[in-house]
Amino acid sequence: MQDHGRINALKQYLLLIRLPNVFTAPSNILAGYFAAVPLVQANGFHLVSLMVSSGLLYVAGIALNDYFDMETDRRERPGRPLPSGRVPRAHALAIAIAAIAAANATIALTVNSLASLAISVALTGAIVAYDYSLKRGPAAAFAMGATRFLNVILGASPAITTVIVVASSAAAFGQERLLAAAVFAAAMQFAYVVAIMMLSKKEATVSGSSSSNGSSRNEGPSVYAAFLIIAGVVVSIAAVGLFLLQFKPEFLVNLAIFAGVMAAIFFFFVNDRRLAGSGSPSRVSHAVKNMVLSIVVLDSVFVAGSAGLEYGLATLLFAVPAFLLAKRLYVT
Repeated sequence: MQDHGRINALKQYLLLIRLPNVFTAPSNILAGYFAAVPLVQANGFHLVSLMVSSGLLYVAGIALNDYFDMETDRRERPGRPLPSGRVPRAHALAIAIAAIAAANATIALTVNSLASLAISVALTGAIVAYDYSLKRGPAAAFAMGATRFLNVILGASPAITTVIVVASSAAAFGQERLLAAAVFAAAMQFAYVVAIMMLSKKEATVSGSSSSNGSSRNEGPSVYAAFLIIAGVVVSIAAVGLFLLQFKPEFLVNLAIFAGVMAAIFFFFVNDRRLAGSGSPSRVSHAVKNMVLSIVVLDSVFVAGSAGLEYGLATLLFAVPAFLLAKRLYVT
Protein backbone atom coordinates (compact mmCIF):
# COMPACT_ATOMS: atom_id res chain seq x y z
CA MET A 1 0.00 0.00 0.00
CA GLN A 2 2.84 2.37 0.82
CA ASP A 3 4.50 1.64 -2.51
CA HIS A 4 1.23 2.29 -4.32
CA GLY A 5 0.86 5.58 -2.48
CA ARG A 6 4.39 6.65 -3.45
CA ILE A 7 3.78 5.74 -7.08
CA ASN A 8 0.54 7.71 -7.12
CA ALA A 9 2.25 10.69 -5.48
CA LEU A 10 5.02 10.56 -8.09
CA LYS A 11 2.42 10.44 -10.85
CA GLN A 12 0.85 13.65 -9.54
CA TYR A 13 4.16 15.47 -9.86
CA LEU A 14 4.68 14.06 -13.36
CA LEU A 15 1.21 15.29 -14.26
CA LEU A 16 2.05 18.70 -12.83
CA ILE A 17 5.11 19.15 -15.07
CA ARG A 18 3.42 17.60 -18.17
CA LEU A 19 6.28 15.12 -18.59
CA PRO A 20 5.42 14.12 -22.20
CA ASN A 21 5.79 17.74 -23.31
CA VAL A 22 9.24 18.10 -21.76
CA PHE A 23 10.73 16.05 -24.61
CA THR A 24 9.76 18.79 -27.08
CA ALA A 25 12.13 21.30 -25.46
CA PRO A 26 15.49 19.56 -26.15
CA SER A 27 14.49 18.96 -29.76
CA ASN A 28 14.18 22.76 -30.16
CA ILE A 29 17.77 22.99 -28.99
CA LEU A 30 18.89 20.44 -31.57
CA ALA A 31 17.16 22.39 -34.35
CA GLY A 32 18.85 25.65 -33.37
CA TYR A 33 22.24 24.17 -32.56
CA PHE A 34 22.77 22.20 -35.75
CA ALA A 35 21.42 25.06 -37.87
CA ALA A 36 24.04 27.44 -36.48
CA VAL A 37 26.98 25.23 -35.52
CA PRO A 38 28.79 23.23 -38.24
CA LEU A 39 28.80 19.53 -37.51
CA VAL A 40 32.61 19.41 -37.37
CA GLN A 41 32.59 22.10 -34.67
CA ALA A 42 29.86 20.55 -32.53
CA ASN A 43 30.61 20.28 -28.82
CA GLY A 44 28.62 17.42 -27.33
CA PHE A 45 29.05 18.63 -23.76
CA HIS A 46 27.73 22.10 -24.57
CA LEU A 47 24.86 20.62 -26.56
CA VAL A 48 23.77 18.32 -23.73
CA SER A 49 24.01 21.19 -21.24
CA LEU A 50 21.75 23.34 -23.40
CA MET A 51 19.26 20.50 -23.81
CA VAL A 52 19.11 19.83 -20.07
CA SER A 53 18.71 23.53 -19.31
CA SER A 54 15.94 23.83 -21.89
CA GLY A 55 14.06 20.92 -20.34
CA LEU A 56 14.40 22.46 -16.88
CA LEU A 57 13.04 25.79 -18.10
CA TYR A 58 10.08 23.98 -19.64
CA VAL A 59 9.38 22.25 -16.32
CA ALA A 60 9.56 25.62 -14.57
CA GLY A 61 7.14 27.16 -17.04
CA ILE A 62 4.56 24.42 -16.66
CA ALA A 63 4.79 24.45 -12.86
CA LEU A 64 4.35 28.22 -12.81
CA ASN A 65 1.43 27.95 -15.22
CA ASP A 66 -0.49 25.77 -12.80
CA TYR A 67 0.67 27.82 -9.81
CA PHE A 68 -0.84 31.01 -11.24
CA ASP A 69 -3.93 29.19 -12.56
CA MET A 70 -4.80 27.66 -9.21
CA GLU A 71 -8.12 29.46 -8.74
CA THR A 72 -9.23 28.95 -12.35
CA ASP A 73 -8.41 25.26 -12.13
CA ARG A 74 -10.46 24.95 -8.94
CA ARG A 75 -13.51 25.76 -11.07
CA GLU A 76 -12.64 24.18 -14.41
CA ARG A 77 -10.14 21.36 -13.67
CA PRO A 78 -10.61 20.43 -10.00
CA GLY A 79 -9.06 16.99 -10.47
CA ARG A 80 -5.62 18.31 -11.39
CA PRO A 81 -2.73 18.01 -8.89
CA LEU A 82 -2.83 21.52 -7.40
CA PRO A 83 -6.59 22.21 -7.06
CA SER A 84 -7.18 18.66 -5.82
CA GLY A 85 -4.59 19.18 -3.10
CA ARG A 86 -2.57 16.13 -4.11
CA VAL A 87 0.40 18.44 -4.75
CA PRO A 88 0.79 21.45 -2.44
CA ARG A 89 0.81 24.75 -4.29
CA ALA A 90 4.05 25.73 -2.53
CA HIS A 91 5.72 22.67 -4.07
CA ALA A 92 4.88 23.89 -7.57
CA LEU A 93 6.53 27.23 -6.86
CA ALA A 94 9.56 25.50 -5.32
CA ILE A 95 9.92 23.25 -8.37
CA ALA A 96 9.75 26.26 -10.69
CA ILE A 97 12.33 28.28 -8.75
CA ALA A 98 14.71 25.32 -8.44
CA ALA A 99 14.38 24.47 -12.15
CA ILE A 100 15.03 28.08 -13.21
CA ALA A 101 18.07 28.34 -10.97
CA ALA A 102 19.46 24.99 -12.14
CA ALA A 103 18.88 25.78 -15.82
CA ASN A 104 20.64 29.13 -15.76
CA ALA A 105 23.44 27.89 -13.49
CA THR A 106 24.07 24.94 -15.81
CA ILE A 107 24.50 27.25 -18.80
CA ALA A 108 26.64 29.72 -16.84
CA LEU A 109 28.98 27.00 -15.58
CA THR A 110 29.26 24.71 -18.59
CA VAL A 111 28.53 26.38 -21.92
CA ASN A 112 31.12 29.18 -21.66
CA SER A 113 29.01 31.59 -23.70
CA LEU A 114 27.68 34.93 -22.49
CA ALA A 115 25.22 34.89 -25.36
CA SER A 116 23.82 31.57 -24.17
CA LEU A 117 23.38 32.87 -20.63
CA ALA A 118 21.77 36.10 -21.87
CA ILE A 119 19.27 34.21 -24.01
CA SER A 120 18.57 31.78 -21.18
CA VAL A 121 17.77 34.72 -18.89
CA ALA A 122 15.59 36.29 -21.60
CA LEU A 123 13.77 32.99 -22.08
CA THR A 124 13.25 32.74 -18.33
CA GLY A 125 11.73 36.23 -18.32
CA ALA A 126 9.46 35.39 -21.26
CA ILE A 127 8.23 32.23 -19.52
CA VAL A 128 7.47 34.02 -16.26
CA ALA A 129 5.76 36.92 -18.07
CA TYR A 130 3.58 34.52 -20.06
CA ASP A 131 2.52 32.49 -17.04
CA TYR A 132 1.92 35.51 -14.81
CA SER A 133 -0.12 37.69 -17.14
CA LEU A 134 0.42 37.50 -20.90
CA LYS A 135 -1.48 34.24 -21.36
CA ARG A 136 -4.69 36.02 -20.35
CA GLY A 137 -4.32 38.83 -22.88
CA PRO A 138 -4.86 39.17 -26.63
CA ALA A 139 -1.18 38.48 -27.33
CA ALA A 140 -1.16 35.09 -25.60
CA ALA A 141 -0.48 33.08 -28.76
CA PHE A 142 2.39 35.34 -29.76
CA ALA A 143 3.84 35.30 -26.25
CA MET A 144 3.85 31.50 -26.22
CA GLY A 145 5.33 31.45 -29.71
CA ALA A 146 8.07 33.80 -28.50
CA THR A 147 9.15 31.33 -25.81
CA ARG A 148 9.60 28.61 -28.43
CA PHE A 149 11.40 31.09 -30.70
CA LEU A 150 13.85 31.90 -27.89
CA ASN A 151 14.27 28.22 -27.07
CA VAL A 152 15.45 27.49 -30.63
CA ILE A 153 17.75 30.52 -30.49
CA LEU A 154 19.11 29.21 -27.19
CA GLY A 155 20.28 26.17 -29.13
CA ALA A 156 22.03 28.43 -31.64
CA SER A 157 23.47 30.74 -28.99
CA PRO A 158 27.05 29.36 -28.91
CA ALA A 159 27.41 30.53 -32.51
CA ILE A 160 26.41 34.08 -31.54
CA THR A 161 29.52 34.38 -29.39
CA THR A 162 31.62 33.16 -32.31
CA VAL A 163 30.19 35.84 -34.60
CA ILE A 164 30.92 38.55 -32.04
CA VAL A 165 34.50 37.36 -31.51
CA VAL A 166 35.35 37.10 -35.22
CA ALA A 167 33.10 39.96 -36.37
CA SER A 168 35.77 41.51 -38.58
CA SER A 169 36.83 38.33 -40.35
CA ALA A 170 35.51 36.45 -43.34
CA ALA A 171 34.56 33.57 -41.05
CA ALA A 172 31.92 35.77 -39.47
CA PHE A 173 30.00 36.01 -42.74
CA GLY A 174 29.73 32.24 -43.00
CA GLN A 175 28.64 32.01 -39.38
CA GLU A 176 26.03 34.71 -39.92
CA ARG A 177 24.54 32.66 -42.74
CA LEU A 178 24.24 29.72 -40.37
CA LEU A 179 22.62 31.94 -37.75
CA ALA A 180 20.11 33.02 -40.38
CA ALA A 181 19.12 29.37 -40.76
CA ALA A 182 18.62 29.12 -37.00
CA VAL A 183 16.48 32.28 -36.97
CA PHE A 184 14.39 30.83 -39.80
CA ALA A 185 13.91 27.59 -37.85
CA ALA A 186 12.88 29.64 -34.80
CA ALA A 187 10.44 31.68 -36.89
CA MET A 188 8.79 28.55 -38.27
CA GLN A 189 8.48 27.16 -34.76
CA PHE A 190 6.92 30.47 -33.69
CA ALA A 191 4.30 30.26 -36.45
CA TYR A 192 3.53 26.63 -35.67
CA VAL A 193 3.02 27.33 -31.97
CA VAL A 194 0.74 30.26 -32.78
CA ALA A 195 -1.38 27.81 -34.81
CA ILE A 196 -1.46 25.38 -31.88
CA MET A 197 -2.53 28.19 -29.56
CA MET A 198 -5.40 29.03 -31.91
CA LEU A 199 -6.69 25.48 -31.54
CA SER A 200 -5.97 25.49 -27.82
CA LYS A 201 -8.16 28.58 -27.48
CA LYS A 202 -10.90 26.69 -29.30
CA GLU A 203 -10.49 23.86 -26.78
CA ALA A 204 -11.08 26.27 -23.91
CA THR A 205 -14.05 27.87 -25.69
CA VAL A 206 -15.65 24.52 -26.46
CA SER A 207 -15.14 23.35 -22.89
CA GLY A 208 -16.84 26.45 -21.57
CA SER A 209 -19.72 26.41 -24.03
CA SER A 210 -20.48 22.70 -24.04
CA SER A 211 -22.00 22.83 -20.60
CA SER A 212 -24.29 25.73 -21.48
CA ASN A 213 -25.57 25.18 -25.02
CA GLY A 214 -24.00 21.92 -26.16
CA SER A 215 -22.51 23.44 -29.32
CA SER A 216 -19.85 25.71 -30.64
CA ARG A 217 -20.90 27.19 -33.97
CA ASN A 218 -18.41 29.97 -34.46
CA GLU A 219 -15.12 28.15 -34.04
CA GLY A 220 -14.71 26.77 -37.58
CA PRO A 221 -12.72 29.67 -39.06
CA SER A 222 -10.06 29.44 -36.36
CA VAL A 223 -9.55 25.76 -37.14
CA TYR A 224 -9.01 26.37 -40.84
CA ALA A 225 -6.83 29.42 -40.14
CA ALA A 226 -4.61 27.36 -37.85
CA PHE A 227 -4.08 24.63 -40.42
CA LEU A 228 -3.59 27.23 -43.15
CA ILE A 229 -0.72 28.63 -41.09
CA ILE A 230 0.75 25.14 -40.82
CA ALA A 231 0.43 24.65 -44.58
CA GLY A 232 2.29 27.94 -45.00
CA VAL A 233 5.01 26.68 -42.66
CA VAL A 234 5.47 23.52 -44.74
CA VAL A 235 5.64 25.43 -48.04
CA SER A 236 7.99 28.05 -46.59
CA ILE A 237 10.38 25.44 -45.22
CA ALA A 238 10.47 23.63 -48.56
CA ALA A 239 11.10 26.80 -50.58
CA VAL A 240 13.52 28.58 -48.25
CA GLY A 241 15.32 25.39 -47.28
CA LEU A 242 15.96 24.35 -50.88
CA PHE A 243 16.65 27.67 -52.58
CA LEU A 244 17.96 30.09 -49.96
CA LEU A 245 19.45 28.14 -47.07
CA GLN A 246 20.63 25.25 -49.24
CA PHE A 247 19.62 22.58 -46.77
CA LYS A 248 20.69 19.02 -47.40
CA PRO A 249 17.95 17.65 -49.69
CA GLU A 250 17.30 14.78 -47.27
CA PHE A 251 15.35 17.23 -45.10
CA LEU A 252 12.45 16.67 -47.50
CA VAL A 253 12.01 13.20 -45.97
CA ASN A 254 11.39 14.67 -42.51
CA LEU A 255 9.30 17.47 -43.99
CA ALA A 256 7.11 14.87 -45.72
CA ILE A 257 6.69 13.07 -42.38
CA PHE A 258 5.68 16.32 -40.69
CA ALA A 259 3.27 17.24 -43.49
CA GLY A 260 1.73 13.76 -43.34
CA VAL A 261 1.22 13.96 -39.58
CA MET A 262 -0.39 17.40 -39.89
CA ALA A 263 -2.64 16.21 -42.73
CA ALA A 264 -3.79 13.24 -40.65
CA ILE A 265 -4.55 15.44 -37.63
CA PHE A 266 -6.48 17.88 -39.81
CA PHE A 267 -8.42 15.11 -41.56
CA PHE A 268 -9.58 13.45 -38.36
CA PHE A 269 -10.27 16.81 -36.74
CA VAL A 270 -12.60 18.24 -39.39
CA ASN A 271 -14.28 14.91 -40.19
CA ASP A 272 -15.16 13.99 -36.63
CA ARG A 273 -18.95 14.34 -36.54
CA ARG A 274 -19.01 14.23 -32.76
CA LEU A 275 -16.86 17.36 -32.67
CA ALA A 276 -19.01 19.15 -35.26
CA GLY A 277 -22.25 18.10 -33.61
CA SER A 278 -21.54 18.42 -29.92
CA GLY A 279 -18.43 20.53 -29.58
CA SER A 280 -16.65 17.71 -27.79
CA PRO A 281 -13.65 19.21 -25.98
CA SER A 282 -11.98 15.79 -25.85
CA ARG A 283 -11.59 15.76 -29.65
CA VAL A 284 -10.08 19.26 -29.68
CA SER A 285 -7.77 18.28 -26.84
CA HIS A 286 -6.67 15.19 -28.77
CA ALA A 287 -5.72 17.28 -31.80
CA VAL A 288 -3.88 19.87 -29.68
CA LYS A 289 -2.02 17.11 -27.84
CA ASN A 290 -0.79 15.52 -31.06
CA MET A 291 0.25 18.87 -32.46
CA VAL A 292 2.21 19.78 -29.33
CA LEU A 293 4.10 16.50 -29.38
CA SER A 294 4.72 16.92 -33.13
CA ILE A 295 6.97 19.87 -32.33
CA VAL A 296 9.67 17.19 -32.24
CA VAL A 297 8.84 16.21 -35.83
CA LEU A 298 9.11 19.83 -36.99
CA ASP A 299 12.48 20.19 -35.24
CA SER A 300 13.73 17.05 -36.98
CA VAL A 301 13.20 18.75 -40.35
CA PHE A 302 15.77 21.42 -39.54
CA VAL A 303 18.20 18.96 -37.99
CA ALA A 304 18.05 16.83 -41.14
CA GLY A 305 18.56 19.88 -43.34
CA SER A 306 21.59 21.05 -41.37
CA ALA A 307 23.30 17.89 -40.12
CA GLY A 308 21.91 15.12 -42.34
CA LEU A 309 19.12 12.57 -42.49
CA GLU A 310 20.55 10.29 -39.81
CA TYR A 311 20.56 13.16 -37.30
CA GLY A 312 17.07 14.17 -38.34
CA LEU A 313 15.74 10.66 -37.86
CA ALA A 314 17.56 10.39 -34.52
CA THR A 315 15.80 13.58 -33.39
CA LEU A 316 12.48 11.84 -34.01
CA LEU A 317 13.37 9.45 -31.17
CA PHE A 318 12.36 12.19 -28.73
CA ALA A 319 8.80 11.69 -29.97
CA VAL A 320 8.76 8.04 -28.85
CA PRO A 321 8.73 8.59 -25.05
CA ALA A 322 6.61 11.71 -25.54
CA PHE A 323 3.78 9.85 -27.31
CA LEU A 324 4.06 6.78 -25.05
CA LEU A 325 3.86 8.84 -21.88
CA ALA A 326 0.98 10.86 -23.32
CA LYS A 327 -1.15 7.72 -23.15
CA ARG A 328 -1.03 7.92 -19.34
CA LEU A 329 -0.24 11.56 -18.60
CA TYR A 330 -2.16 14.53 -19.99
CA VAL A 331 -0.47 17.06 -22.26
CA THR A 332 -2.79 20.09 -22.35
